[in-house]
Amino acid sequence: MQRYHDTHSDPLPIHSPQHDVERANLDQLTAEFLMRGGKIQKVGHQMSSAPATFTINPERSPVYAHLFAPTAAPAAVSQAVIPAQVEGSPPDTDRHAALIMADAVMGNSPKWIARKHHMTEKYVRQVARDYHITFHKQR
Repeated sequence: MQRYHDTHSDPLPIHSPQHDVERANLDQLTAEFLMRGGKIQKVGHQMSSAPATFTINPERSPVYAHLFAPTAAPAAVSQAVIPAQVEGSPPDTDRHAALIMADAVMGNSPKWIARKHHMTEKYVRQVARDYHITFHKQR
């Protein structure tokens, strides 16, 4: 078994006459450039004229901008109209009931509604019973 690959038997040689011709041509053009007064500047692997690396500014990003927006004044919040709640229900239940009702009217099943709104199917059916929501499709 051969441990290393032998490049002498490869079908395509590493050095070809065409490459040698191009190397000689490049050397000649470089010498002519230097004779005319040109200068060659060598740039190392760490040197670059590119701008600084790209970073995401969360204040300008549409994903995170709402987290940096100034909050509303407390007086404006107190004037907001709060919908009437069913007696004994938590505050989110009314909002969930509205979502469930809208999807039920569209003809969606409780299982699909639960998956869409990240709820359990049992919770969707319970809210539907509490708010007298009927589904056109059950499954």
